[in-house]
Amino acid sequence: MKKYGRKILNSTIALYVSIALTVLIVFFSFYYAYGRYTTTLIADKQEKALAYASSNKLEEDGGIVFYGDSITEMCETSRYYPEFKIINRGISGDTTNGMLQRLDSNLLNIKPSTVLFLGGINDIDKHISKNEIVDNIDKIVTAIKGVNPDCRIIVQSIYPVNENIRPRYLNKVHNRNNQAVREVNVELEKICQNRGCVYVDVYSLLADEEGNLNKLYTRDGLHLIKKGYFAVADIIKPYLAQSE
Repeated sequence: MKKYGRKILNSTIALYVSIALTVLIVFFSFYYAYGRYTTTLIADKQEKALAYASSNKLEEDGGIVFYGDSITEMCETSRYYPEFKIINRGISGDTTNGMLQRLDSNLLNIKPSTVLFLGGINDIDKHISKNEIVDNIDKIVTAIKGVNPDCRIIVQSIYPVNENIRPRYLNKVHNRNNQAVREVNVELEKICQNRGCVYVDVYSLLADEEGNLNKLYTRDGLHLIKKGYFAVADIIKPYLAQSE
C-alpha cells in the first residue's frame, strides 16, 4: 500500500514539475522576445492611458511625441534616439480607434511640436476595414492640426509582418497580412499629401525581397528587435532633426 501511495505521490510531483516547466518555458520565451517589456505588453490599455494622462501634467508643451501601439511602446527612445527628448505614448494592442479615443488626454493637451505616428496593424488583426483604419488616422491627423496647426506630423507606413515565422509559444502575427498593410499604406500616403503631413515609407526598409518583415529585425514576425529599431531610427532621425 505504501509503495502504491509513493507511486501516486511521485506521479503527482512529476505532473506539477511538468506544469511548472511549461509555464517557465512560456514565460522565458516571452521574455526572450520582449525583454523588460514583458509586463508592459500585458498591462491594461485603459490603465496605461490613464497613467499617460497623469504624466502629461508634468510635461512641458512643445515636445516630440511618439504615438502608437506596442511597436512604439517597446521603442527605447533613449537608446535609439539619444539626441532627442522624446515622450513615448505607445500602448500595446491599441487600435486606431483606441488612439483616437485617448488623443485628448495622451497627446493634444501637451501641444507637441512634432508627432511621430504609427498605427493600424492591430486593426488589421481584428479585421477592421481599410476605410475605417484610414478614416481614424485621418481624424487623428486632423485633430492634431486643429489644436496645433504648426505641429509637424510624421506618419510612418505600417510595418510589414513576417507570416512565415510561427514561434512555438508566441504566434503574434495572427490575422495580420502584408497585402492589407500595403493597401492601407497607399491611403496613408494620400492622407499626408492632403493634410500637409510627412509620410515615411518604413515598410520598404524593413521588408525582405518577398515583402515580409526581414528576419534580421524580428523574432516573432511582428515586433522589432534592437537591430530593427536601429534601422528605423536611421531614417527617422533626419525628420526629427528638421523639427528642431
